[in-house]
Amino acid sequence: MQKVLLLLFFLLFISFNGNAQLSDDKVENQNIREFIQIWGLVKYRSQKSIAGEFDADQVFLDLIETVKHADKQQFNRLMIELTSNKGPEPMVSKQVYPKSKLIDGPYLLNNVDFHWIKDKRYTSLLKEQLEDLTNQINTSGKHQYVPELFYQGKLPNEEAYANYTFDKEAMNLLALAKTWNAIEYLFPYKYVMDKDWEKVLTAMIPDFRKIRDRAGYEKGVLMLAAAIDDTHAGSFMAADNMQMVNTIFDVRYYPPFDYKAQANGLVIKKFLNDSLAAVSSLKKGDIIVAIDGIKIKQWLKDRSSLLPASNDAVKYRELSTTNNFRGDVLAFSDLREKVLNVKVNRQGTKLDRKLVMLDRKDQPSVKIIESHIKQEVAKAKAFKGMEALGNDITLIRAGHVFDKDLPDDEDMARLSAELKSKKALIFDMRKYPQSPGFFTYYIPMLLGKAPFPFARYYTADLRQIGIFKYKEELETYMYVSKDGTKPIGELYMGQIVILVNENTQSMGEWYTMMLRQFSQNTTVIGSQTAGADGDVRRLTLPGNYEFCFTGQGIFYPDGRETQRTGIIPDLYFEPTAEDLSGTTDAQLQRAIQYIQEGE
Repeated sequence: MQKVLLLLFFLLFISFNGNAQLSDDKVENQNIREFIQIWGLVKYRSQKSIAGEFDADQVFLDLIETVKHADKQQFNRLMIELTSNKGPEPMVSKQVYPKSKLIDGPYLLNNVDFHWIKDKRYTSLLKEQLEDLTNQINTSGKHQYVPELFYQGKLPNEEAYANYTFDKEAMNLLALAKTWNAIEYLFPYKYVMDKDWEKVLTAMIPDFRKIRDRAGYEKGVLMLAAAIDDTHAGSFMAADNMQMVNTIFDVRYYPPFDYKAQANGLVIKKFLNDSLAAVSSLKKGDIIVAIDGIKIKQWLKDRSSLLPASNDAVKYRELSTTNNFRGDVLAFSDLREKVLNVKVNRQGTKLDRKLVMLDRKDQPSVKIIESHIKQEVAKAKAFKGMEALGNDITLIRAGHVFDKDLPDDEDMARLSAELKSKKALIFDMRKYPQSPGFFTYYIPMLLGKAPFPFARYYTADLRQIGIFKYKEELETYMYVSKDGTKPIGELYMGQIVILVNENTQSMGEWYTMMLRQFSQNTTVIGSQTAGADGDVRRLTLPGNYEFCFTGQGIFYPDGRETQRTGIIPDLYFEPTAEDLSGTTDAQLQRAIQYIQEGE
Protein backbone atom coordinates (compact mmCIF):
# COMPACT_ATOMS: atom_id res chain seq x y z
CA MET A 1 0.00 0.00 0.00
CA GLN A 2 2.84 2.34 0.89
CA LYS A 3 4.48 1.74 -2.51
CA VAL A 4 1.20 2.54 -4.28
CA LEU A 5 0.85 5.83 -2.34
CA LEU A 6 4.44 6.78 -3.17
CA LEU A 7 3.82 6.06 -6.86
CA LEU A 8 0.66 8.16 -6.87
CA PHE A 9 2.49 11.02 -5.13
CA PHE A 10 5.32 10.83 -7.69
CA LEU A 11 2.89 10.88 -10.62
CA LEU A 12 1.03 13.86 -9.13
CA PHE A 13 4.36 15.66 -8.62
CA ILE A 14 5.40 15.04 -12.22
CA SER A 15 1.99 16.14 -13.50
CA PHE A 16 2.00 19.31 -11.39
CA ASN A 17 5.46 20.33 -12.53
CA GLY A 18 4.64 19.49 -16.15
CA ASN A 19 1.50 21.63 -16.05
CA ALA A 20 3.43 24.42 -14.33
CA GLN A 21 6.04 24.31 -17.09
CA LEU A 22 3.32 24.43 -19.74
CA SER A 23 1.71 27.34 -17.95
CA ASP A 24 5.02 29.21 -17.69
CA ASP A 25 5.73 28.67 -21.39
CA LYS A 26 2.26 29.88 -22.30
CA VAL A 27 2.69 33.09 -20.30
CA GLU A 28 6.19 33.68 -21.70
CA ASN A 29 4.99 33.13 -25.27
CA GLN A 30 2.10 35.51 -24.73
CA ASN A 31 4.46 38.17 -23.38
CA ILE A 32 6.77 37.65 -26.37
CA ARG A 33 3.90 37.96 -28.86
CA GLU A 34 2.57 41.16 -27.33
CA PHE A 35 6.06 42.63 -27.05
CA ILE A 36 6.76 41.90 -30.72
CA GLN A 37 3.54 43.69 -31.75
CA ILE A 38 4.19 46.73 -29.55
CA TRP A 39 7.87 46.89 -30.51
CA GLY A 40 6.89 46.83 -34.18
CA LEU A 41 4.40 49.65 -33.73
CA VAL A 42 7.12 51.76 -32.10
CA LYS A 43 9.63 50.83 -34.82
CA TYR A 44 7.40 51.90 -37.71
CA ARG A 45 5.12 54.58 -36.25
CA SER A 46 6.89 56.45 -33.43
CA GLN A 47 8.53 59.84 -34.02
CA LYS A 48 11.67 58.76 -32.18
CA SER A 49 12.14 55.82 -34.54
CA ILE A 50 11.34 57.88 -37.64
CA ALA A 51 13.98 60.40 -36.59
CA GLY A 52 16.65 57.73 -36.00
CA GLU A 53 16.54 58.04 -32.20
CA PHE A 54 15.35 54.47 -31.61
CA ASP A 55 17.70 51.51 -32.11
CA ALA A 56 15.02 48.88 -32.62
CA ASP A 57 17.34 45.86 -32.56
CA GLN A 58 19.19 46.89 -29.42
CA VAL A 59 15.98 47.74 -27.57
CA PHE A 60 14.57 44.32 -28.45
CA LEU A 61 17.69 42.45 -27.32
CA ASP A 62 17.92 44.51 -24.11
CA LEU A 63 14.29 43.88 -23.13
CA ILE A 64 13.37 40.41 -24.36
CA GLU A 65 14.56 38.42 -21.32
CA THR A 66 12.93 40.80 -18.83
CA VAL A 67 9.73 40.94 -20.86
CA LYS A 68 9.58 37.17 -21.16
CA HIS A 69 9.50 36.66 -17.39
CA ALA A 70 7.41 39.73 -16.48
CA ASP A 71 4.08 39.49 -14.69
CA LYS A 72 1.13 41.54 -15.92
CA GLN A 73 2.01 44.63 -13.89
CA GLN A 74 5.70 44.54 -14.82
CA PHE A 75 4.85 44.01 -18.49
CA ASN A 76 2.62 47.09 -18.58
CA ARG A 77 5.30 49.23 -16.92
CA LEU A 78 7.90 48.11 -19.45
CA MET A 79 5.60 48.73 -22.42
CA ILE A 80 4.50 52.14 -21.15
CA GLU A 81 8.14 53.15 -21.00
CA LEU A 82 8.76 51.70 -24.49
CA THR A 83 5.81 53.53 -26.08
CA SER A 84 6.30 56.90 -24.42
CA ASN A 85 7.14 59.63 -26.91
CA LYS A 86 10.64 61.01 -26.53
CA GLY A 87 11.19 62.08 -30.12
CA PRO A 88 10.04 65.17 -32.04
CA GLU A 89 6.58 66.49 -31.24
CA PRO A 90 4.14 64.30 -33.19
CA MET A 91 1.39 65.44 -35.51
CA VAL A 92 -1.67 63.40 -34.64
CA SER A 93 -4.69 62.68 -36.80
CA LYS A 94 -7.58 60.51 -35.71
CA GLN A 95 -8.15 58.05 -38.51
CA VAL A 96 -11.10 55.97 -39.64
CA TYR A 97 -10.01 53.04 -41.77
CA PRO A 98 -12.76 51.76 -44.07
CA LYS A 99 -12.04 48.43 -45.73
CA SER A 100 -12.96 47.89 -49.35
CA LYS A 101 -12.18 45.15 -51.85
CA LEU A 102 -12.49 47.68 -54.69
CA ILE A 103 -9.22 49.54 -55.15
CA ASP A 104 -10.32 52.85 -56.64
CA GLY A 105 -9.22 55.57 -54.21
CA PRO A 106 -6.00 57.36 -53.28
CA TYR A 107 -5.20 54.94 -50.45
CA LEU A 108 -5.00 51.18 -49.97
CA LEU A 109 -6.28 50.66 -46.43
CA ASN A 110 -7.14 46.96 -46.40
CA ASN A 111 -4.29 45.96 -44.09
CA VAL A 112 -4.90 48.50 -41.34
CA ASP A 113 -6.17 46.75 -38.22
CA PHE A 114 -5.11 47.76 -34.72
CA HIS A 115 -7.72 45.74 -32.82
CA TRP A 116 -4.97 44.19 -30.70
CA ILE A 117 -4.24 47.43 -28.81
CA LYS A 118 -7.50 46.90 -26.91
CA ASP A 119 -6.05 43.82 -25.18
CA LYS A 120 -7.69 43.48 -21.76
CA ARG A 121 -4.26 42.87 -20.16
CA TYR A 122 -3.18 46.41 -21.04
CA THR A 123 -3.71 49.31 -18.65
CA SER A 124 -5.65 52.39 -19.75
CA LEU A 125 -2.43 54.39 -20.02
CA LEU A 126 -0.75 51.80 -22.24
CA LYS A 127 -3.81 51.58 -24.49
CA GLU A 128 -3.85 55.38 -24.77
CA GLN A 129 -0.18 55.51 -25.77
CA LEU A 130 -0.63 52.70 -28.29
CA GLU A 131 -3.59 54.48 -29.86
CA ASP A 132 -1.58 57.70 -30.06
CA LEU A 133 1.10 55.82 -32.02
CA THR A 134 -1.46 54.49 -34.51
CA ASN A 135 -2.58 58.06 -35.25
CA GLN A 136 0.80 59.79 -35.54
CA ILE A 137 1.73 61.45 -38.83
CA ASN A 138 5.27 61.51 -40.21
CA THR A 139 5.80 64.92 -41.83
CA SER A 140 9.55 64.56 -42.42
CA GLY A 141 9.35 62.64 -45.70
CA LYS A 142 11.92 60.20 -44.31
CA HIS A 143 11.98 57.12 -42.11
CA GLN A 144 14.86 55.33 -40.41
CA TYR A 145 13.62 51.88 -41.45
CA VAL A 146 11.81 52.55 -44.76
CA PRO A 147 13.44 53.81 -47.99
CA GLU A 148 12.68 57.37 -49.01
CA LEU A 149 12.56 56.34 -52.69
CA PHE A 150 9.48 54.18 -53.25
CA TYR A 151 11.23 51.87 -55.74
CA GLN A 152 14.28 51.24 -53.54
CA GLY A 153 14.10 47.61 -52.47
CA LYS A 154 16.54 47.25 -49.59
CA LEU A 155 15.12 48.24 -46.20
CA PRO A 156 17.68 50.53 -44.55
CA ASN A 157 19.46 50.27 -41.21
CA GLU A 158 18.86 46.56 -40.70
CA GLU A 159 21.96 44.97 -39.16
CA ALA A 160 23.26 41.79 -40.86
CA TYR A 161 24.94 40.12 -37.85
CA ALA A 162 27.00 38.24 -40.43
CA ASN A 163 28.83 36.05 -37.89
CA TYR A 164 25.73 34.93 -36.03
CA THR A 165 25.79 31.23 -35.00
CA PHE A 166 21.98 30.69 -34.73
CA ASP A 167 22.01 29.36 -31.17
CA LYS A 168 20.73 32.38 -29.20
CA GLU A 169 17.02 32.54 -28.40
CA ALA A 170 16.98 36.34 -28.17
CA MET A 171 18.53 36.80 -31.62
CA ASN A 172 16.27 34.18 -33.18
CA LEU A 173 13.23 35.95 -31.74
CA LEU A 174 14.60 39.24 -33.10
CA ALA A 175 14.65 37.66 -36.58
CA LEU A 176 11.03 36.63 -36.09
CA ALA A 177 10.06 40.09 -34.83
CA LYS A 178 11.78 41.90 -37.71
CA THR A 179 10.20 39.65 -40.33
CA TRP A 180 6.72 39.63 -38.82
CA ASN A 181 6.55 43.40 -38.49
CA ALA A 182 7.99 44.05 -41.96
CA ILE A 183 5.08 42.04 -43.36
CA GLU A 184 2.61 43.64 -40.94
CA TYR A 185 3.48 47.19 -42.07
CA LEU A 186 5.15 46.96 -45.49
CA PHE A 187 3.48 44.06 -47.34
CA PRO A 188 0.51 45.50 -49.28
CA TYR A 189 -1.13 42.09 -49.76
CA LYS A 190 -1.32 40.92 -46.16
CA TYR A 191 -5.10 41.03 -46.45
CA VAL A 192 -5.18 38.34 -49.20
CA MET A 193 -3.05 35.82 -47.31
CA ASP A 194 -4.68 32.49 -46.46
CA LYS A 195 -3.50 32.55 -42.85
CA ASP A 196 -4.23 35.14 -40.19
CA TRP A 197 -0.87 36.86 -39.70
CA GLU A 198 -1.37 37.35 -35.95
CA LYS A 199 -2.04 33.63 -35.55
CA VAL A 200 1.11 32.89 -37.54
CA LEU A 201 3.10 34.90 -34.99
CA THR A 202 1.56 32.98 -32.11
CA ALA A 203 2.33 29.66 -33.79
CA MET A 204 5.92 30.55 -34.73
CA ILE A 205 7.15 31.82 -31.36
CA PRO A 206 7.66 28.31 -29.86
CA ASP A 207 9.41 27.18 -33.06
CA PHE A 208 11.86 30.10 -33.04
CA ARG A 209 12.57 29.58 -29.35
CA LYS A 210 13.70 26.01 -30.13
CA ILE A 211 16.14 26.93 -32.92
CA ARG A 212 19.74 25.94 -32.17
CA ASP A 213 21.48 25.69 -35.57
CA ARG A 214 21.55 27.10 -39.11
CA ALA A 215 19.21 24.45 -40.55
CA GLY A 216 16.60 25.13 -37.88
CA TYR A 217 16.94 28.88 -38.42
CA GLU A 218 16.58 28.65 -42.20
CA LYS A 219 13.57 26.37 -41.84
CA GLY A 220 11.93 28.81 -39.42
CA VAL A 221 12.40 31.76 -41.77
CA LEU A 222 11.25 29.62 -44.71
CA MET A 223 8.05 28.80 -42.80
CA LEU A 224 7.40 32.54 -42.49
CA ALA A 225 8.12 33.03 -46.19
CA ALA A 226 5.67 30.27 -47.12
CA ALA A 227 2.98 31.72 -44.85
CA ILE A 228 2.66 35.03 -46.74
CA ASP A 229 1.53 33.40 -50.04
CA ASP A 230 3.89 35.53 -52.12
CA THR A 231 6.06 34.18 -54.94
CA HIS A 232 8.66 36.91 -54.33
CA ALA A 233 9.32 35.37 -50.91
CA GLY A 234 10.78 32.39 -52.77
CA SER A 235 13.92 34.46 -53.29
CA PHE A 236 14.90 33.37 -49.79
CA MET A 237 15.72 29.98 -51.35
CA ALA A 238 18.22 31.50 -53.79
CA ALA A 239 21.53 29.64 -53.96
CA ASP A 240 23.46 32.65 -52.66
CA ASN A 241 21.11 33.07 -49.68
CA MET A 242 19.77 29.80 -48.30
CA GLN A 243 22.49 27.23 -47.60
CA MET A 244 20.65 24.26 -46.11
CA VAL A 245 18.17 23.38 -48.89
CA ASN A 246 19.43 19.80 -49.23
CA THR A 247 19.30 19.25 -45.47
CA ILE A 248 15.85 20.76 -44.95
CA PHE A 249 14.23 19.10 -47.97
CA ASP A 250 16.40 15.95 -47.94
CA VAL A 251 16.97 15.72 -51.70
CA ARG A 252 19.54 12.96 -51.91
CA TYR A 253 17.95 11.15 -54.87
CA TYR A 254 17.53 12.51 -58.40
CA PRO A 255 15.25 11.09 -61.13
CA PRO A 256 16.85 9.91 -64.38
CA PHE A 257 14.74 12.41 -66.33
CA ASP A 258 13.51 15.99 -66.54
CA TYR A 259 9.89 16.38 -65.54
CA LYS A 260 7.14 18.93 -65.09
CA ALA A 261 4.83 18.80 -62.09
CA GLN A 262 1.17 19.39 -62.83
CA ALA A 263 -2.08 18.85 -60.97
CA ASN A 264 -2.65 15.56 -62.80
CA GLY A 265 0.86 14.19 -62.34
CA LEU A 266 4.57 14.39 -63.12
CA VAL A 267 5.14 14.47 -66.88
CA ILE A 268 8.40 12.86 -67.99
CA LYS A 269 9.85 15.31 -70.54
CA LYS A 270 13.11 13.59 -71.45
CA PHE A 271 15.79 11.39 -69.91
CA LEU A 272 19.14 12.81 -68.83
CA ASN A 273 20.85 10.63 -71.44
CA ASP A 274 20.07 7.77 -73.84
CA SER A 275 21.62 5.13 -71.58
CA LEU A 276 19.26 5.96 -68.73
CA ALA A 277 16.30 5.89 -71.10
CA ALA A 278 17.30 2.46 -72.40
CA VAL A 279 17.37 0.78 -68.98
CA SER A 280 14.25 2.42 -67.54
CA SER A 281 10.79 0.84 -67.56
CA LEU A 282 9.40 4.38 -67.90
CA LYS A 283 9.11 6.32 -71.14
CA LYS A 284 9.18 9.91 -72.27
CA GLY A 285 5.63 11.27 -72.13
CA ASP A 286 4.54 9.03 -69.22
CA ILE A 287 2.57 10.80 -66.48
CA ILE A 288 3.37 9.60 -62.96
CA VAL A 289 0.04 9.63 -61.10
CA ALA A 290 1.05 7.88 -57.85
CA ILE A 291 4.27 7.17 -55.94
CA ASP A 292 4.53 4.37 -53.38
CA GLY A 293 0.74 4.15 -53.25
CA ILE A 294 0.24 7.89 -52.63
CA LYS A 295 -1.78 9.81 -55.20
CA ILE A 296 0.34 12.47 -56.86
CA LYS A 297 -1.79 15.41 -55.70
CA GLN A 298 -1.20 14.49 -52.05
CA TRP A 299 2.44 13.60 -52.74
CA LEU A 300 3.11 17.06 -54.19
CA LYS A 301 1.09 18.84 -51.50
CA ASP A 302 3.24 17.21 -48.81
CA ARG A 303 6.41 18.41 -50.57
CA SER A 304 5.27 21.96 -51.25
CA SER A 305 4.30 23.06 -47.73
CA LEU A 306 7.58 24.97 -47.29
CA LEU A 307 7.62 26.53 -50.77
CA PRO A 308 6.80 30.28 -50.86
CA ALA A 309 4.30 30.84 -53.67
CA SER A 310 1.33 33.03 -54.55
CA ASN A 311 -0.57 30.14 -56.13
CA ASP A 312 -0.44 26.43 -56.96
CA ALA A 313 0.96 27.11 -60.44
CA VAL A 314 4.16 28.41 -58.83
CA LYS A 315 4.31 25.51 -56.39
CA TYR A 316 4.21 23.09 -59.31
CA ARG A 317 6.87 25.20 -61.03
CA GLU A 318 9.16 24.94 -58.02
CA LEU A 319 8.58 21.18 -57.79
CA SER A 320 9.59 20.76 -61.47
CA THR A 321 12.95 20.63 -63.24
CA THR A 322 11.68 23.07 -65.90
CA ASN A 323 14.19 25.93 -66.11
CA ASN A 324 15.86 24.44 -63.06
CA PHE A 325 19.56 25.07 -63.44
CA ARG A 326 20.38 24.58 -59.76
CA GLY A 327 19.58 20.87 -59.62
CA ASP A 328 16.57 20.99 -57.30
CA VAL A 329 14.18 18.04 -57.59
CA LEU A 330 11.87 18.92 -54.73
CA ALA A 331 9.08 16.65 -55.95
CA PHE A 332 11.39 13.80 -54.93
CA SER A 333 12.41 15.15 -51.52
CA ASP A 334 12.37 13.11 -48.34
CA LEU A 335 12.85 9.70 -49.94
CA ARG A 336 13.93 6.73 -47.84
CA GLU A 337 14.72 4.40 -50.74
CA LYS A 338 16.39 4.62 -54.14
CA VAL A 339 13.70 2.53 -55.89
CA LEU A 340 10.11 3.82 -56.01
CA ASN A 341 6.91 2.03 -57.00
CA VAL A 342 5.08 4.33 -59.38
CA LYS A 343 1.83 4.23 -61.27
CA VAL A 344 1.91 5.93 -64.67
CA ASN A 345 -0.63 7.00 -67.23
CA ARG A 346 0.76 6.06 -70.65
CA GLN A 347 -1.56 7.41 -73.34
CA GLY A 348 -4.64 6.48 -71.32
CA THR A 349 -3.38 3.14 -69.97
CA LYS A 350 -2.49 2.80 -66.26
CA LEU A 351 0.72 0.84 -65.61
CA ASP A 352 2.70 -0.11 -62.51
CA ARG A 353 6.42 0.48 -62.88
CA LYS A 354 9.67 0.72 -60.91
CA LEU A 355 11.52 4.04 -60.87
CA VAL A 356 15.23 3.72 -60.07
CA MET A 357 16.61 7.05 -58.85
CA LEU A 358 20.17 8.37 -59.15
CA ASP A 359 22.03 8.67 -55.86
CA ARG A 360 23.83 11.99 -55.41
CA LYS A 361 26.29 10.29 -53.10
CA ASP A 362 27.43 8.34 -56.17
CA GLN A 363 30.00 10.35 -58.14
CA PRO A 364 29.17 8.93 -61.61
CA SER A 365 25.52 9.88 -61.04
CA VAL A 366 26.54 13.39 -60.04
CA LYS A 367 28.53 13.74 -63.27
CA ILE A 368 25.49 12.69 -65.33
CA ILE A 369 23.30 15.26 -63.57
CA GLU A 370 25.86 18.07 -63.90
CA SER A 371 26.49 17.30 -67.58
CA HIS A 372 22.77 17.42 -68.34
CA ILE A 373 22.26 20.72 -66.53
CA LYS A 374 25.20 22.28 -68.40
CA GLN A 375 23.65 21.20 -71.69
CA GLU A 376 20.31 22.77 -70.75
CA VAL A 377 22.01 26.04 -69.77
CA ALA A 378 23.80 26.13 -73.12
CA LYS A 379 20.53 25.55 -74.99
CA ALA A 380 18.83 28.38 -73.10
CA LYS A 381 21.66 30.78 -73.93
CA ALA A 382 21.35 30.00 -77.62
CA PHE A 383 17.92 31.62 -77.99
CA LYS A 384 17.80 34.96 -79.81
CA GLY A 385 16.18 37.97 -78.21
CA MET A 386 14.45 39.00 -81.44
CA GLU A 387 13.68 36.64 -84.28
CA ALA A 388 11.67 36.82 -87.51
CA LEU A 389 9.20 33.97 -87.98
CA GLY A 390 8.69 34.25 -91.70
CA ASN A 391 7.81 37.60 -93.25
CA ASP A 392 4.73 38.40 -91.16
CA ILE A 393 5.69 37.73 -87.53
CA THR A 394 8.47 38.88 -85.23
CA LEU A 395 9.10 37.04 -81.96
CA ILE A 396 10.56 39.01 -79.06
CA ARG A 397 11.81 36.92 -76.13
CA ALA A 398 11.85 39.15 -73.03
CA GLY A 399 14.23 36.85 -71.18
CA HIS A 400 16.81 36.99 -73.97
CA VAL A 401 16.93 40.71 -74.79
CA PHE A 402 19.80 42.34 -72.87
CA ASP A 403 20.95 45.93 -72.56
CA LYS A 404 23.75 45.18 -75.02
CA ASP A 405 21.08 44.39 -77.63
CA LEU A 406 19.35 47.78 -77.43
CA PRO A 407 19.28 49.73 -80.72
CA ASP A 408 21.45 52.76 -81.32
CA ASP A 409 19.70 56.08 -81.96
CA GLU A 410 20.46 55.96 -85.68
CA ASP A 411 18.79 52.52 -85.95
CA MET A 412 15.55 53.51 -84.24
CA ALA A 413 13.59 54.65 -87.32
CA ARG A 414 14.61 51.59 -89.35
CA LEU A 415 13.71 49.16 -86.55
CA SER A 416 10.40 50.94 -85.95
CA ALA A 417 9.47 50.60 -89.63
CA GLU A 418 10.53 46.94 -89.66
CA LEU A 419 8.38 46.05 -86.62
CA LYS A 420 5.39 47.99 -87.89
CA SER A 421 5.57 46.18 -91.21
CA LYS A 422 4.75 42.91 -89.47
CA LYS A 423 1.26 41.43 -89.34
CA ALA A 424 1.89 40.38 -85.72
CA LEU A 425 4.38 40.68 -82.89
CA ILE A 426 4.73 37.90 -80.32
CA PHE A 427 6.14 38.87 -76.93
CA ASP A 428 7.38 35.84 -75.01
CA MET A 429 7.11 36.62 -71.28
CA ARG A 430 7.78 33.08 -70.09
CA LYS A 431 11.19 34.06 -68.81
CA TYR A 432 12.07 37.01 -66.59
CA PRO A 433 12.80 40.17 -68.67
CA GLN A 434 16.50 41.03 -68.76
CA SER A 435 16.33 44.64 -70.00
CA PRO A 436 13.75 46.84 -68.24
CA GLY A 437 14.62 49.80 -70.47
CA PHE A 438 13.67 47.81 -73.55
CA PHE A 439 10.05 47.71 -72.43
CA THR A 440 9.72 51.01 -70.57
CA TYR A 441 11.34 53.04 -73.34
CA TYR A 442 12.29 51.31 -76.60
CA ILE A 443 9.20 49.21 -77.34
CA PRO A 444 6.71 52.06 -76.73
CA MET A 445 8.96 54.41 -78.72
CA LEU A 446 9.34 51.98 -81.64
CA LEU A 447 5.63 51.14 -81.77
CA GLY A 448 4.42 54.74 -81.50
CA LYS A 449 2.88 54.51 -78.02
CA ALA A 450 3.01 57.49 -75.65
CA PRO A 451 3.35 56.84 -71.90
CA PHE A 452 0.08 55.87 -70.22
CA PRO A 453 -1.03 54.44 -66.84
CA PHE A 454 -2.05 50.82 -67.31
CA ALA A 455 -2.46 49.78 -63.66
CA ARG A 456 -3.16 51.11 -60.19
CA TYR A 457 0.16 51.33 -58.34
CA TYR A 458 0.25 51.76 -54.55
CA THR A 459 3.41 52.32 -52.54
CA ALA A 460 4.13 52.65 -48.82
CA ASP A 461 2.95 56.01 -47.48
CA LEU A 462 5.76 57.42 -45.34
CA ARG A 463 3.24 59.61 -43.52
CA GLN A 464 1.68 56.53 -41.93
CA ILE A 465 3.50 53.25 -42.46
CA GLY A 466 0.98 50.48 -43.05
CA ILE A 467 -1.05 52.56 -45.48
CA PHE A 468 -0.26 52.50 -49.21
CA LYS A 469 -0.72 55.52 -51.47
CA TYR A 470 -1.72 55.61 -55.15
CA LYS A 471 1.00 56.82 -57.52
CA GLU A 472 -0.45 58.97 -60.30
CA GLU A 473 2.81 60.04 -61.94
CA LEU A 474 3.27 58.64 -65.45
CA GLU A 475 6.96 57.94 -64.83
CA THR A 476 5.86 55.36 -62.27
CA TYR A 477 4.49 53.33 -65.16
CA MET A 478 6.70 54.08 -68.16
CA TYR A 479 9.72 56.14 -69.12
CA VAL A 480 8.76 59.80 -69.61
CA SER A 481 11.16 61.69 -71.81
CA LYS A 482 12.72 64.81 -70.31
CA ASP A 483 14.30 65.96 -73.57
CA GLY A 484 11.20 66.14 -75.73
CA THR A 485 11.76 62.79 -77.47
CA LYS A 486 8.48 61.45 -78.83
CA PRO A 487 7.23 58.04 -80.00
CA ILE A 488 8.09 57.25 -83.62
CA GLY A 489 5.19 57.65 -86.02
CA GLU A 490 1.69 56.28 -85.64
CA LEU A 491 0.66 53.57 -83.20
CA TYR A 492 1.28 49.99 -84.37
CA MET A 493 -2.11 48.47 -85.23
CA GLY A 494 -1.08 44.91 -86.04
CA GLN A 495 -1.72 41.95 -83.77
CA ILE A 496 0.13 41.65 -80.48
CA VAL A 497 0.24 38.22 -78.84
CA ILE A 498 1.78 37.73 -75.39
CA LEU A 499 2.87 34.29 -74.15
CA VAL A 500 2.61 33.71 -70.40
CA ASN A 501 2.80 30.86 -67.91
CA GLU A 502 3.87 30.18 -64.32
CA ASN A 503 7.34 31.60 -65.11
CA THR A 504 5.85 35.01 -65.96
CA GLN A 505 6.59 36.86 -62.75
CA SER A 506 6.83 40.39 -61.38
CA MET A 507 8.39 42.48 -64.15
CA GLY A 508 7.07 40.00 -66.71
CA GLU A 509 3.54 40.46 -65.33
CA TRP A 510 3.98 44.25 -65.25
CA TYR A 511 5.04 44.46 -68.90
CA THR A 512 2.28 42.04 -69.89
CA MET A 513 -0.23 44.44 -68.33
CA MET A 514 1.30 47.29 -70.34
CA LEU A 515 1.45 45.47 -73.70
CA ARG A 516 -2.05 44.13 -73.24
CA GLN A 517 -3.41 47.67 -73.23
CA PHE A 518 -1.43 48.95 -76.24
CA SER A 519 -4.45 48.43 -78.47
CA GLN A 520 -7.65 46.41 -78.83
CA ASN A 521 -5.75 43.98 -81.05
CA THR A 522 -3.84 42.27 -78.22
CA THR A 523 -4.25 38.69 -76.98
CA VAL A 524 -2.64 36.93 -74.00
CA ILE A 525 -2.15 33.19 -74.55
CA GLY A 526 -1.11 30.83 -71.77
CA SER A 527 -1.81 29.77 -68.22
CA GLN A 528 -1.77 31.25 -64.72
CA THR A 529 1.19 33.52 -64.00
CA ALA A 530 3.22 33.81 -60.78
CA GLY A 531 0.93 36.35 -59.11
CA ALA A 532 3.67 38.56 -57.67
CA ASP A 533 3.70 41.91 -59.45
CA GLY A 534 5.47 44.92 -57.93
CA ASP A 535 8.94 45.94 -56.73
CA VAL A 536 10.60 43.62 -54.21
CA ARG A 537 11.37 44.65 -50.63
CA ARG A 538 14.51 43.11 -49.12
CA LEU A 539 14.84 42.79 -45.35
CA THR A 540 18.26 41.87 -43.93
CA LEU A 541 18.04 39.29 -41.15
CA PRO A 542 20.60 38.04 -38.60
CA GLY A 543 23.06 35.72 -40.29
CA ASN A 544 23.20 38.07 -43.31
CA TYR A 545 20.10 36.62 -44.93
CA GLU A 546 17.63 38.45 -47.16
CA PHE A 547 13.90 37.99 -46.65
CA CYS A 548 12.03 39.21 -49.74
CA PHE A 549 8.41 40.13 -50.38
CA THR A 550 6.31 42.19 -52.78
CA GLY A 551 6.57 45.81 -51.72
CA GLN A 552 4.07 47.60 -53.99
CA GLY A 553 0.38 47.08 -54.58
CA ILE A 554 -0.38 46.44 -58.26
CA PHE A 555 -3.97 46.26 -59.48
CA TYR A 556 -5.81 46.40 -62.77
CA PRO A 557 -7.26 49.84 -63.56
CA ASP A 558 -10.69 48.63 -62.39
CA GLY A 559 -9.31 47.53 -59.02
CA ARG A 560 -8.96 43.78 -59.55
CA GLU A 561 -5.95 42.18 -57.85
CA THR A 562 -3.00 40.74 -59.72
CA GLN A 563 -1.40 39.37 -56.53
CA ARG A 564 -1.89 35.61 -56.28
CA THR A 565 -4.30 35.64 -59.23
CA GLY A 566 -1.70 36.71 -61.78
CA ILE A 567 -2.48 37.75 -65.34
CA ILE A 568 -5.59 36.00 -66.60
CA PRO A 569 -5.03 34.91 -70.23
CA ASP A 570 -7.52 35.63 -72.98
CA LEU A 571 -6.84 32.23 -74.52
CA TYR A 572 -5.97 29.46 -72.07
CA PHE A 573 -3.18 27.11 -73.10
CA GLU A 574 -1.31 24.50 -71.09
CA PRO A 575 0.95 22.00 -72.85
CA THR A 576 -0.08 18.34 -72.88
CA ALA A 577 2.23 15.46 -71.97
CA GLU A 578 2.83 14.95 -75.68
CA ASP A 579 3.72 18.65 -76.05
CA LEU A 580 6.11 18.57 -73.10
CA SER A 581 7.93 15.46 -74.30
CA GLY A 582 8.23 16.78 -77.86
CA THR A 583 10.88 18.98 -79.41
CA THR A 584 8.75 21.95 -80.52
CA ASP A 585 7.45 24.89 -78.50
CA ALA A 586 3.74 24.01 -78.53
CA GLN A 587 2.65 27.28 -76.96
CA LEU A 588 4.50 29.31 -79.57
CA GLN A 589 2.94 27.16 -82.30
CA ARG A 590 -0.49 27.82 -80.79
CA ALA A 591 0.19 31.57 -81.00
CA ILE A 592 1.20 31.31 -84.64
CA GLN A 593 -1.95 29.30 -85.37
CA TYR A 594 -4.05 31.98 -83.67
CA ILE A 595 -2.42 34.74 -85.73
CA GLN A 596 -2.85 32.87 -89.00
CA GLU A 597 -6.30 31.36 -88.45
CA GLY A 598 -7.88 33.65 -85.85
CA GLU A 599 -8.81 30.85 -83.49
